[in-house]
Amino acid sequence: MAIGFFWAVITGEWELALPAAIFFELFWLDLFPVGTYIPPNGAAALVATLATASFFSLEFPSQLVVPMVLAMPAALLSPYLEQTLRQRHNAHHNRLLALANPESHSDEQHFVDKVITKALLQTLCVNFIFFFLYLLVLISTISFAYEIYGGIIECSGVSWSYLWFFAALGGVLSLRVRHAYYSFFFFLFAVVVITNL
Repeated sequence: MAIGFFWAVITGEWELALPAAIFFELFWLDLFPVGTYIPPNGAAALVATLATASFFSLEFPSQLVVPMVLAMPAALLSPYLEQTLRQRHNAHHNRLLALANPESHSDEQHFVDKVITKALLQTLCVNFIFFFLYLLVLISTISFAYEIYGGIIECSGVSWSYLWFFAALGGVLSLRVRHAYYSFFFFLFAVVVITNL
């Protein structure tokens, strides 16, 4: 949500950034880090969507559906990337444990600073390259579809309320309570019945 806010502050795209941030926040609400589990990186999908929307000057939620769907794999691939980086950083684990030994008199502070700096730089560079390549593929794919279709593929009639409702399923699933599921589907049934009267 914070990323959407900062994007809106920098670009002025309030009506685009905040609703998209709410969608991705709700969509990934069911998946949260517990133990060693690394959840999908919703921020990657959000930034990819907003960058694509800015590139193509998209304004309406009906135009954003396809970019949002195509941005989802960025969130799903990010945990594997982070896991790989963690395994690379684990190579220094034993050395750091040895430095915790009071008998160690080596230049431990220099080594610790070096390990931290190297890990941060590796993480920053790898994530930047991954995101840049993914964004390049995403924009190229939409551009190719634009040339074939003759315009931006739109899902007519889709508004933010529809997208938020779909994404809210993640929030309901995160409750892990069967009565919440029943209540949600009863509410959905009631809305469908009332709107068709």
